[in-house]
Amino acid sequence: MQGLLERGDIHIGQSLGNAVPPHDQRFESHQIMPLELLLAFQPGMAPAPGDNVEIRCLAKYPLLVLDTNYANRRMFDAACRLAGLEPTIAFESRTPHTLIAMAESGHGVAVIPSTMRFRSDQLQVAHLTFQKKRLREPLAVFWDRRRPLPRYAIAFCRELADYASASRPTDER
Repeated sequence: MQGLLERGDIHIGQSLGNAVPPHDQRFESHQIMPLELLLAFQPGMAPAPGDNVEIRCLAKYPLLVLDTNYANRRMFDAACRLAGLEPTIAFESRTPHTLIAMAESGHGVAVIPSTMRFRSDQLQVAHLTFQKKRLREPLAVFWDRRRPLPRYAIAFCRELADYASASRPTDER
């Protein structure tokens, strides 16, 4: 994303908070909200009771994950390495909704980003944790300081952050 902003190919980009080095003064940013890793699974396939599931509890489950092009997948893989877990990847997809459909069909436990919104009467959702801490990364909107944004674009960034915060379920705040 940094290159796209530098070249002027995009004016605003949303990504993980570390997509642009924090010491790089060429870019301005506005924090939105953290991205967390969630699990979606059928009740009979619950890796652990409660709203939080420790990553080691996933060892015996077939996992439905996004492919390695996604930052949240790389965060999941890093947490697995730190936990000493060799995950059983049953299916990789480029589409989170496919993972949800497969979890609804009983094919495994879906690892999805908290930014994804869906409704399912068939699935439970839990936060993925490592050493009892939720796996999360900050999200931000970035732009190049050399190309000042108009007031409406800055207002959009603020409104996006407010909307994201207000639309998150209460237990995620």
